[in-house]
Amino acid sequence: MPSSECQESESLAETMSDNGLNEEAMYGFIQAAECWDRWESFTKAAKCYERAYEHGMLCHQYRSAAETIMNAAWAWAKQGEYEKFELDCQVASDAYLMAAGEEKDPLRLVDGAFCSVLGGDLDMAKRLIHGASETTKGQAKELINLVLMLTEYAFGRADEYVRDVLAGLLEPTEFTKIHRTVFLVLTGFIRTSLESEAAVTVASLAESTGLDKKKLTGLVRRAIDEGLLPATFDEETEELVIDASRYDPESLALRKGPILSRDLKDPGAWDTDLDE
Repeated sequence: MPSSECQESESLAETMSDNGLNEEAMYGFIQAAECWDRWESFTKAAKCYERAYEHGMLCHQYRSAAETIMNAAWAWAKQGEYEKFELDCQVASDAYLMAAGEEKDPLRLVDGAFCSVLGGDLDMAKRLIHGASETTKGQAKELINLVLMLTEYAFGRADEYVRDVLAGLLEPTEFTKIHRTVFLVLTGFIRTSLESEAAVTVASLAESTGLDKKKLTGLVRRAIDEGLLPATFDEETEELVIDASRYDPESLALRKGPILSRDLKDPGAWDTDLDE
């Protein structure tokens, strides 16, 4: 789809919005966002997803709204706008809370808890997990256990739990989603470390996360390639250093531009299973 068609889709969605057609506008903005995403116009994609979220909430499709605002968060992350990523994750958590009430389904509280962890609101995550554990009657105890590990940043235990317990319980799509969530929480933890230290060694990160050093090195390289860490990796010292050529060292949320797939030496490396 040419970029002009992305703009046409967005304009059509705006017309639906002006006419009060909230459900139609939601799907229209999602279509436009997906188009901008394919063109790697991540800011435009994120803004369209956020508009779609607004209309989803207006027509009381809370779960769809939550999923849509999370798509906005992923787009902001690709752009290096980490503060906006975290904010949209917190918004998604609130939407899942409303979905739980609307659908009478406490499992949505677990979804909200994962979003809260991604958004850095650990207190909210613990409240949602408490609510879920009181009402799900053991249905989601494995996912609840994982969220609790993530609120403690116990990445080593979480990694083993995902591999040894959840891999045999979840459907492939859900397992991939959970695996990705753990990875994103880890990158957020590392970004926070960079904010305070400006440079950190893989050895120190391995000690603080409980992850195997070799595996952590692979995850760090992957995160840098995906634009999720504002750093370069020094092979000799095995140290992460803030990349001043791509980021303002004084504000990690301000990124000069997206990392495009064509800029990577091997975009296919994103699909590598690091457990193999």
